[in-house]
Amino acid sequence: EGSAALARRDWNPKGPPTEALVPPCVEFSSCGGVQMQDITNDKIILFFCPKASEAEFVEQILYKTEAKCGENLALTVFVNPLLVDMGVTGFGMAGRMLRERLIDDLTSIYYLRTLQWGALTRIWPNQFTVWQEDEEEEGGYRMIKSLDRLPSNPEVEDIYDYENGLANDPAAGGGLGFLDALGDFVNGMTKL
Repeated sequence: EGSAALARRDWNPKGPPTEALVPPCVEFSSCGGVQMQDITNDKIILFFCPKASEAEFVEQILYKTEAKCGENLALTVFVNPLLVDMGVTGFGMAGRMLRERLIDDLTSIYYLRTLQWGALTRIWPNQFTVWQEDEEEEGGYRMIKSLDRLPSNPEVEDIYDYENGLANDPAAGGGLGFLDALGDFVNGMTKL
């Protein structure tokens, strides 16, 4: 309730039109809270920074709203979601099932994730791009890889390692041997 209450206070949707920062039709509610508002006329749902601990509530809200609003619901927007976190959803089946039920069907229109050494971005309809900081380049970054899907965290780290000679790229070298693959697996697990 804290974030929703803060937004209600600061954005003042029910206040005088000259003081409100959003129209009076905007309602704020937290994930997991008791939903009191009438949602049958909703056109758009916005989720701001939903966390993995709220994933179940997000899923319930989506299904409930889709059932009640039907064709009226035009758009669902997630801003900076972190719905899968190994510490909360787990490494195995729970995280995979959540991705299959909820996340895999979503289309990332804008995506930005900062990394210690660069960033992962997407501006739809373009592909996902991995960028590395580079003082020599105009803008301070250079693109090191473009992908047609959102890469996993280990894939992003592997792209950086391959680009900087810290690991052998299996695509360039014709594949890794069994011991090299096992070593990469053990290194990846120790980074968790």
